[in-house]
Amino acid sequence: MQHLVEWLQQTALNAWLLDSVWAWPALEIVHFMGLSLLFGGLIIFDLCVAGYLPTLQAAALRPLPRVMIAGFAVNFASGSLFFIGDPGRYSINIGFQLKMLLVIVAGMNAFWFLWRFGAALPGWQTHADVPRLARVLAAISLFTWLAVLLLGRLIPYVGTG
Repeated sequence: MQHLVEWLQQTALNAWLLDSVWAWPALEIVHFMGLSLLFGGLIIFDLCVAGYLPTLQAAALRPLPRVMIAGFAVNFASGSLFFIGDPGRYSINIGFQLKMLLVIVAGMNAFWFLWRFGAALPGWQTHADVPRLARVLAAISLFTWLAVLLLGRLIPYVGTG
């Protein structure tokens, strides 16, 4: 990891991110917009599938995965630039490390959900049609992504633990 950090610190992109007055604030705005897309769709999707929004029909959720994927892509790109801009700080930060671990867990959970229930989702007309495993995976998703959000906010404060 140290070699990657040293290499990134020598790149022109790292220098630009650190020297530019507007790069970091612009990345924060873009990252927040990605979060809005990801969490806006995710909260509605997961709460509905988990059974906490029983009046919302599951079939209405079909467009939300695309919105969530778009938000994740924006956050992946902007988050990668944050890492490139300050790899020494992020690579040793326990909050960042745990956040990345939970992003992997959340991603695996999402792939499992889509693999298992993606084709069935359009057929769910009522809450009773949603399988128990789908509800559990939605609850895991919601909890995991909220933990990712919390850890992301804690990065500046938790240090290297």
